[in-house]
Amino acid sequence: MSPGEVLVSFSHATVGYGAKAVVSDATFELHAGEIVGLVGPNAAGKSTLLRALTGGADVLGGDVMLAGTPLAALGSQERARLVGVVPQTPTATFAFTARAFVEMGRNPHLGRLQDLSAEDRAVAADVMELTDTARLADETIDKLSGGDLQRLTVAQALAQQPRVLLLDEATAHLDLNHSLQVLDLVRRLADSGMAVLGVFHDLDLAARFSDRIAIVAEGRVIEPVSPEKALDADVISRVFDVRAVVRPDPVTGAVSVTPIVRGADVARPSRGPVGVVCGSGTGAPLLRRLAVAGVRATCGALSEGDVDFAVGGALGADIVTLPPFGEIDETAEARVREAFAASAMCVVCGTPFGRANVGNLRAAVRSCTRLVLVGEMTAERDFSGGPATALWDEAIAAGAVRVSTDGEALEALLGMLDDEEKRDG
Repeated sequence: MSPGEVLVSFSHATVGYGAKAVVSDATFELHAGEIVGLVGPNAAGKSTLLRALTGGADVLGGDVMLAGTPLAALGSQERARLVGVVPQTPTATFAFTARAFVEMGRNPHLGRLQDLSAEDRAVAADVMELTDTARLADETIDKLSGGDLQRLTVAQALAQQPRVLLLDEATAHLDLNHSLQVLDLVRRLADSGMAVLGVFHDLDLAARFSDRIAIVAEGRVIEPVSPEKALDADVISRVFDVRAVVRPDPVTGAVSVTPIVRGADVARPSRGPVGVVCGSGTGAPLLRRLAVAGVRATCGALSEGDVDFAVGGALGADIVTLPPFGEIDETAEARVREAFAASAMCVVCGTPFGRANVGNLRAAVRSCTRLVLVGEMTAERDFSGGPATALWDEAIAAGAVRVSTDGEALEALLGMLDDEEKRDG
């Protein structure tokens, strides 16, 4: 998308309340025709940036401009004509009808004591149709659900006919259907030329609907970039202290963030390493539980794009990287064998084996003296034409421990580590 007119500009701006700065040295722009999402930890200053544009927070330094005009030069009514706001928690103090509530959005366009015109009422009716709230027109807002009230608040903001729309967790009180309805509408408004600046806590929604995303953390704003660049595993770990898998959603193609574990729940690795033969997501639950137990893992050779590659990488496991859909060649298998030989023990997860990955199993059986096998090697699991079954039988003959579940595998591994530490102690 080619950048449109700059409608919001923060230039080395410091914003806060009174003399207290919340966000410092913020520099970014918002263009007509785009959605910029603000994401970050609670109390990082995301909502404060929105309030700075409406006069609800103070600009303590630097410059903030709306549609090319310094914010300080705009009166409250002028700002209200340019900027519509959908707050996180709408309030219904008085028993206005839904129609009257939405029509209040026309106030910035009225003179003092001026009544609504037919055109004003038509604008309000149109936005109520857009937001699926026309059926509520004669209801009083103090009797409505939080979700209906939130959609009416969106309608009221749109009734202002703003050039800039500010969303402060606008879908917080909506069910899935209406969340998508509102955000799809916002996307269409942006595509038609409106500029949207939105605070998101749901990273998947931020990635799906935003053109660019800015990280707000520790009193700073990182320049907005594409969702793919803004939300990667390292950023999620650093900003939110969460280990996560970040991958394209197979349906929407947008970035999807799957949290694995909080950083605070992951012990510093002090045991192991333990070799984990896995792939296609079969090792993900066990890798997580090993990390929480403070056990370092080495995963053998895995292809980029494999679920276990992503999970293991997010948790700091050692991995021999293969290209997407790559096969383990002699060089990769030698590296895996070396890593497994240096491991305290190895576990073979419920992974299917074929020509591409049987090298991991062979490396574990031939180099690890202590093996834990999960499940059984059946015809439905052996796609190698026989070598995987032969290696499985070889491991059993050598005294491998056999378990049925990941939980039993973890118990066996931790018990082996305890025994080893007692002997060394």
